[in-house]
Amino acid sequence: MIVVLDSSGWIELLSGSARAKLYQPALRAQRLVVPAIVRYEVGRYTLAHGGEDARGLALRALSRFEGCPIDETLADSAALLADRHKLSMADALVLSAALSCQAELWTQDQHFEGMPSVRFFRK
Repeated sequence: MIVVLDSSGWIELLSGSARAKLYQPALRAQRLVVPAIVRYEVGRYTLAHGGEDARGLALRALSRFEGCPIDETLADSAALLADRHKLSMADALVLSAALSCQAELWTQDQHFEGMPSVRFFRK
């Protein structure tokens, strides 16, 4: 199985929250892909909530997994997905990355509920 965790999933895991257990199986996926936009969002969140040391630890943890850069193909696909599904730029980029890798997107973001190739965890 190929998995893309969105930012909220990574934040749950990295913070050791009660919901982290929902996302732990992704760590054992055949491939765990980290889109560049997720790296940005997790870095920004951890910097704001834990400082530079927390940000560094989080980014080192994400670096253990396969990256997915934003390129022209991903951006073009994201624009179409954003329009079709009324998604924000970040959400569209995450979904576009998951689709380009033929991955399942794991998220608790309600915008994705009911979409194909998405495992949604209700809050």
